[in-house]
Amino acid sequence: MDYIIASTVVTDEIRFADKKTVVKKAGGAGIYALCGIRLWCSSVMPVTGVGRDYGELFGDWYQKNHISMEGLIEKDEKTPYNIIQYFEDGERSETALYGADHYRKIEVTPNELEAYFQSAKGIYIFKNTSPAFWAQVLPMMEKRKAAVLWEIASDSTCPESLDEVKQIAGSVDIFSINLTEARNLFGTERLDEIIGTFREWLDNSSHSVRQNHLQMVFLRRGSKGAVMITQEETVYVPTADGAYVVDPTGGGNSSSGAVLYGWCSGHTPEECGLMGSISAAMCLEQYGVPEVIGAEKREAAQRLLEAMKGRKFNEE
Repeated sequence: MDYIIASTVVTDEIRFADKKTVVKKAGGAGIYALCGIRLWCSSVMPVTGVGRDYGELFGDWYQKNHISMEGLIEKDEKTPYNIIQYFEDGERSETALYGADHYRKIEVTPNELEAYFQSAKGIYIFKNTSPAFWAQVLPMMEKRKAAVLWEIASDSTCPESLDEVKQIAGSVDIFSINLTEARNLFGTERLDEIIGTFREWLDNSSHSVRQNHLQMVFLRRGSKGAVMITQEETVYVPTADGAYVVDPTGGGNSSSGAVLYGWCSGHTPEECGLMGSISAAMCLEQYGVPEVIGAEKREAAQRLLEAMKGRKFNEE
């Protein structure tokens, strides 16, 4: 399998500010990142824990989309159930119905991931700065063959975690963070200062003796697109043409998955960012994840990518 998604998959109940509620949707950062890659490539699967009820809940969706379930490990009777509440100001809260301990029990472990660092092309990891996890994973990654994208969980984007974030980010290939999280992490509202700090990280990382180190930062800006930051350039990319948001859940996860695929496939930073925008748009145009991600969607994505490449974009 070329691409591995190392992030918990859950059942989502999504409550919107207009009182609309959708229930029993396949969710979690992992499922959206998987969809983001699946739009461009068929060789992708999740590696994580699930409940024994997961196949009954979502097995048909996996079958319909020809996605392998062999990386799903039954660890409990129930799959985590996540309640997402959106508010009028666009903010949201998330509640794990069965509690944080149940959620942690389900998460993928370093030992379950280890072999894929040598066999896969790319690995997507959604995680906070958990010392227990990274103390085992960082040594595994030192001589990896797979490129690794780390999308940081928002509970670690605080100034107190800055040193740990910098250390972990310096050891992966791509670091994915949204602008709100970056502002919290660095304690500044200014985009130019944030970009400047990330460029320092990239410069410092390039002088590392490590075989693998940070190559690109994917700074997500929501409705304003994203900034692709490398040691050589800073590229602003827009959201996808014609994007229509029905449900904002999972946009950052799906775009991060697509960026990982783009990077591993030799695309430029601009193209990676555009692929991220296109995958995000696909995941936002209905409630929950798309029912089917097939040839028609992939062909449309390729056409849109070609149409958007090289276009001048207003940075602001």
